[in-house]
Amino acid sequence: MKLVVPYSGELNPADARLVRLTESIGGQCELLSIEKGATLSPEFIEKHVGDKNSCFVVNPAAIRECLQGESFPPSLASYLVSQFSFVLLHNLSLDPLAAGAVSAFSQGSLHSLQPIEGAGLSYEISAGHKEVCGAFSGLTFGPIAQTNDRVFIENATASAVQTYISIGGRPFFASIQRERAEIFFLAGANVADLSADVSGKPLAEYFSQLMPAAMFTRYAFREQCWRPNQHHATLVIDDPLLRKDYGFLNYERLLALMDKYNFHTSIAFIPFNYRRNSPGVARMFRERPDRLSICFHGNDHTAAEFASKDSGLLNAMLTVAEERMDAHQKDTGIRCDHVMVFPQGNFSRDAMAALKAHNFSAAVNSGPYPRGENSGLSLSDFMEPAVLKYDGFPLFLRKYPREIALQDIAFNLFFGKPVLIVEHHEIFKDPESLIRVVSRINALAPEIRWSNVQSAVENSYLRRRTTDGTLEIRAYANAGKIANTSKDILRCSVEWPVRGDIPAEKVLLDGTPWRDARRDDKGIRLSFEVPAGGSREFSVVYQNNFGLSDANRRVPWKAKAFFRRRLSELRDNHLSKSPGLLWVAKALQRALLKGSNS
Repeated sequence: MKLVVPYSGELNPADARLVRLTESIGGQCELLSIEKGATLSPEFIEKHVGDKNSCFVVNPAAIRECLQGESFPPSLASYLVSQFSFVLLHNLSLDPLAAGAVSAFSQGSLHSLQPIEGAGLSYEISAGHKEVCGAFSGLTFGPIAQTNDRVFIENATASAVQTYISIGGRPFFASIQRERAEIFFLAGANVADLSADVSGKPLAEYFSQLMPAAMFTRYAFREQCWRPNQHHATLVIDDPLLRKDYGFLNYERLLALMDKYNFHTSIAFIPFNYRRNSPGVARMFRERPDRLSICFHGNDHTAAEFASKDSGLLNAMLTVAEERMDAHQKDTGIRCDHVMVFPQGNFSRDAMAALKAHNFSAAVNSGPYPRGENSGLSLSDFMEPAVLKYDGFPLFLRKYPREIALQDIAFNLFFGKPVLIVEHHEIFKDPESLIRVVSRINALAPEIRWSNVQSAVENSYLRRRTTDGTLEIRAYANAGKIANTSKDILRCSVEWPVRGDIPAEKVLLDGTPWRDARRDDKGIRLSFEVPAGGSREFSVVYQNNFGLSDANRRVPWKAKAFFRRRLSELRDNHLSKSPGLLWVAKALQRALLKGSNS
């Protein structure tokens, strides 16, 4: 299966963006060059295209000079639908050639395009075509992109049109089955530029330029393109100690909510508090790992500690944090997920490198940018399960319940991102908004797995099948697992993209160094077989060549950490329940932080 893209002279910009989008999702493209003066005809295509089990792309603007006459030949349309598995019409303008192409391929069922009229319109995604629309099926949201979006005019008597996305009741993205081909029609004026700087914009703003083409690619290429391995979700609550009550959080009531509404909570645990646990709550975590887990939340949780650019200090803080959590596990029997949640959402590029050198699985944060930066990430960076821009260490993103719309969940599910929710103890004063989001997630994705955050990130890899049946895996976390539920041996190939300067020390398969792993400028790869009914674990171990600073072990640092933690707990456990006192406490905290940073 390939995307066959005809062009004359230079590749049309819209086709270039379509090719990049297709290849980013894992599809293959074949560029069909039409010499100057040649005509795009059945004879030309027969001579130059061997595999017709492909999709032929029709961009009227790109092939205008290669057609005989000023209209699209119905005979060419008839040939293409009789020979190819798919035809995709895109980059359609409001001119006679585009209208003629639409009419020729649809045999009059769709006969022209028109601009959007009226304000306040939304995208309406069909609920009956999940094989194309995926997690977006049945959703309605807006606003639409007025400058990009158009609609098709449908023949009143036509019955063959399958509409996937409509605007104002008229088709925006649709298909027709004709002879051998499924013909897809996309009314958007453009395809998304994956190199565009997102700068904090929600993906929903790119929906009409991105998702119809992505939906088509995923549908047409089937298992040959990258697909999510599993869908995972986790609620992460920052800061609480493992005691019966912390602010508005009560662990027994939380467990009852999780059992009733089906979700999992990971406590972002501050290693500084490793000796301050309630035996009863610790027992609850040991007995209910299906609902409760913990992960790293900084080390001392001092102001922006992981926004530091001092590699020696970062290395020392992580060393202490791991020592504390090792002691915590020995004391409580609770394993801490090797995933870092940054305090106050602050981190530096150097912190990402240090985490990679300490072989953390991933980082989780509410924002995608290091402290002091607010740009530099492209649309393509957000089309992967994790952001890999910072030394190649995976950064998974989370959102507060009030920020999560159904289309955000659908984007995560489509691109294989785990659905990570962030909250603090205050949400349990009235957990209705949290329960509402959890219920929406479970309704939109009944198959979703609520798990600890390490399972979520390690299983958020992409997978596809090659033509010889090999299962290819693109891993993001430094470890993962593949299970073979079939009765045959499964051939696998795992790759980690190489980015950054932290060298890999070894690659492990089932905990044993795998000598056949290959390393080059594109990534780290290993190939292996999984027996029928069996499973295998794979991981990569990185070297830590950073030095150590002792600043975090000095008395002033420790005193600052001690007082900050006690003041934070005073705020959460007592002042949070008195709005007036809380306001005063926050003002004092801001003054204290300002003084400590001056």
